[in-house]
Amino acid sequence: MVAVILILVVILALAVACVVRAAALKPTLPAGSPIDAGGYHAGDAEVERFRTLLRIPTVSRDDPAKLDREPFDRWVPTLQRLYPRTFQAFELTHIDEYGILMRWPGRDSSLAPVVMMAHHDVVPTDGQEWTYPPFEAEVHDGQIWARGTLDNKLCFCGCMEAFEHLLAKGYVPPRDIWFFSSCCEETSGPTADNAVAWLREHNVHPCMVLDEGGAVATGVPLGVTSPMAMVGVSEKGHVDVTVTAHGTGGHASAPSNNDATRLLARATERICGHPGKPQVADAVTAMLQELAARGSFAYRIIFANMWLFRPLVGRILAAGAETGPMVRSTYALTQLQGSPARNVLPPEATANLNVRVAPFEDVSAALSRARAQAAEECRASGVAPDAVSVEIAENSLVNEPSPFSPHDDVQFDYIRRCVAGVYPEAGVCPYVQTSCSDSRSFTKICDHVYRFAAFIYTPVARGLIHGANERIPVDDYKRGVEFYVAFVRGLDQLKA
Repeated sequence: MVAVILILVVILALAVACVVRAAALKPTLPAGSPIDAGGYHAGDAEVERFRTLLRIPTVSRDDPAKLDREPFDRWVPTLQRLYPRTFQAFELTHIDEYGILMRWPGRDSSLAPVVMMAHHDVVPTDGQEWTYPPFEAEVHDGQIWARGTLDNKLCFCGCMEAFEHLLAKGYVPPRDIWFFSSCCEETSGPTADNAVAWLREHNVHPCMVLDEGGAVATGVPLGVTSPMAMVGVSEKGHVDVTVTAHGTGGHASAPSNNDATRLLARATERICGHPGKPQVADAVTAMLQELAARGSFAYRIIFANMWLFRPLVGRILAAGAETGPMVRSTYALTQLQGSPARNVLPPEATANLNVRVAPFEDVSAALSRARAQAAEECRASGVAPDAVSVEIAENSLVNEPSPFSPHDDVQFDYIRRCVAGVYPEAGVCPYVQTSCSDSRSFTKICDHVYRFAAFIYTPVARGLIHGANERIPVDDYKRGVEFYVAFVRGLDQLKA
């Protein structure tokens, strides 16, 4: 009886502790005052300049021989016409052929500079069915329809508009501002790495880098009704692997369980279905707590007490389409190749798995796990251990996960203050970016690299990135531009 009472007392004490911690969980507020755009509001002229640049089809290609160079050739001349003050005040350096690196000299060059980034290349529209032409930038139902409206000419133009507006006001930043834009971000080209090498050679060590990534997201989980500015503090690694299965081949009239194609199908399904144990990083915990602080009390009980619920939370997150990639590596089956004929069993079949590597492990670990699962399928199928191989794909980009940038210091708080000044209704939280960006290159010279596109992205918008009918509401574009004005205008208040 005494033991039962003691157990009940312990349970009650745990429950009370959980409730107390949940009640104390509040949204994080900026440490300093909000930073706004100083009365600036983007207008129709800004929208027209945006549309002009959207009409330039700067489509990057994996195969350089297929690159249409003409749009890239007229990109900078068009910028010089649209933003004359910017190109008079900034020092322009070309990285590779079409990459842009620009310096706005500040009042005190001894202060560590700020880097603002975007990219001006876009993905192809080949094979997609658009309601309106993808490179005409037509406005329908209050929205601009064009490739690049969400990824990533909006950030590029937001920066340009901020520079041009503040230069017209006679503004001089307190420290140098560098602006970098890649011509091959979508193809994971070398321009960002080459820009970082150039900056390192010239002894440039930024105190902060702001690139694309998260956004002011609506429709976020945990029942949160307010928008959340999702600021990426790390991004996953990347590698493509080739899975190859071997069989005897032959005529399709006499199939077997271990034909190369069937063996390949089972092996790839086993690899994709066993991506490893989920882990909830500190940045993900901070994200969940910020979301829960704006959600129901039940969520607050869970996420304010991660010391107790972390394993459960990891499993729950791993099951979600949007949250799962934040807590584990992922293996996506993207390409399959088998027989060249419909009635022939091939002696060899191959698949490509696009692997995104979680920040708590490395490419080697993700590759080893895939190989272990392939070997397990060979054992289960009763075939030789080398019947299925897993190797890094030829010409694959191999990127390790990016290190975590702090989410509890003055640089992160500066973003929070700018969000508060332009989107006062929004919360701010860190998160792990599941896609790749050029900012990963800048982690070599800066410990404070943040991935945030300061525009409202609805769930519908997030589903349109790289897809047909990419578009952005005109009013959302105008408001996002104000963030970049605030970000540059308030740099006197960045004490870093």
